[in-house]
Amino acid sequence: MRFIFLGIIRAILECIMIDASVGVGGGTDAYRAGRDATVAALAGLPNNKANVVFVFASVAFDQDKLIEGVVEATPDSLIIGCSTAGEISSEGFAMEKGVVVMGIASDQMEFFGGLGHHVLWNPKQAGEECANTIQYASHGHVQTALFFLDIISGNGEKTLGGILNHLGQDFPIWGGGAADDLLFFETYQYLNDKVYSGSVVGVGMSGEFTAAGVVMHGFLPIGVERHVTKAEGNTLYELDGKPAASIYEEYFGEAHISDLHEGLLPSLAVSYPLGVFLPESNEVMLRNPVFVDQKWAMTFTASIPEGSEVRLMISDTEHNLEVAELAARKVLEQLNGKKPKAVIIMNSVARKKMLGPRADEEIAIIQKVFGRDVPMAGFYNYAQIGGQIGTRMPFHNGSLLIWALAE
Repeated sequence: MRFIFLGIIRAILECIMIDASVGVGGGTDAYRAGRDATVAALAGLPNNKANVVFVFASVAFDQDKLIEGVVEATPDSLIIGCSTAGEISSEGFAMEKGVVVMGIASDQMEFFGGLGHHVLWNPKQAGEECANTIQYASHGHVQTALFFLDIISGNGEKTLGGILNHLGQDFPIWGGGAADDLLFFETYQYLNDKVYSGSVVGVGMSGEFTAAGVVMHGFLPIGVERHVTKAEGNTLYELDGKPAASIYEEYFGEAHISDLHEGLLPSLAVSYPLGVFLPESNEVMLRNPVFVDQKWAMTFTASIPEGSEVRLMISDTEHNLEVAELAARKVLEQLNGKKPKAVIIMNSVARKKMLGPRADEEIAIIQKVFGRDVPMAGFYNYAQIGGQIGTRMPFHNGSLLIWALAE
């Protein structure tokens, strides 16, 4: 009887359920940074093994060497992730030019990777291809999924549309647009031992678990409403028949418009994005202009359809920090009191620029809500996906996305 009892205790102790751990890396040696971060993440897991490894890294690294280092440390794990505009972790809070790795081990979950190519040529098909790969690998049993996609070379909203066409319009998906340290030139997506560009990668999950996500921003409308009278793709040409960027001139004066021409995602656009109103829900989606041409047409990372009602939006640091705490608490509510085993944060680079040196404070607030012992990883990005609004799966800018996994 004693041996039976000891066997039961041993079985309980060896039961993994869901466990997660985080490691960070830096320096100039990409291979070593990837390997060291992965080894550190695995050290916090039972048997030093992970079913899936999430990788978020700066484009300052040689991307192939970086992933080579990750694979060398954990050759049997599903590896997924993307390049960033800053990294987030429970180890180093908000980082730059580093790599963050989160390993998750579970004996009650399965993870399935997917890939879609050629976002530039056919973004919708790329989304469908990625979703189909995940669905096929899971034999149709996938319950939720995370996606990391390129939105520089192709239309991210159309990629999202392709994913939803295959998985269903109300399927719970979450994700972020890969970034490249605000260069807006080329982003990278990781799947297993390969680095891709112009692609979408995803991981589907099945088994016994609870997952929850929340997307929020801390902006409020100012001024009068405007209507989009000319737009094509991700470019906004006219508001109420006037050049699109004139909305900024009317509020801030012509001298400040030069700020919109001088750099990508300039401070004026960070502090005062456009808000697109969704009449079916009274919600507002943010759009940050990343470029203004000489005719004052504005380019965004997502479209603003003709006929849309838009207004300038405003916020401040204190309110954004309050929103971070509120979002984290809403995630806890959706988990029905369960303590998270892992938290992944997909945060807008616009929020990072707005918060400046207080970006660490935002991550510390989130960590305090969940508990300092909960592993967190994530990245600053160019877009956020998730949060069903009516029949629409929104494609956000300027927002904070918190996703959590619990048993």
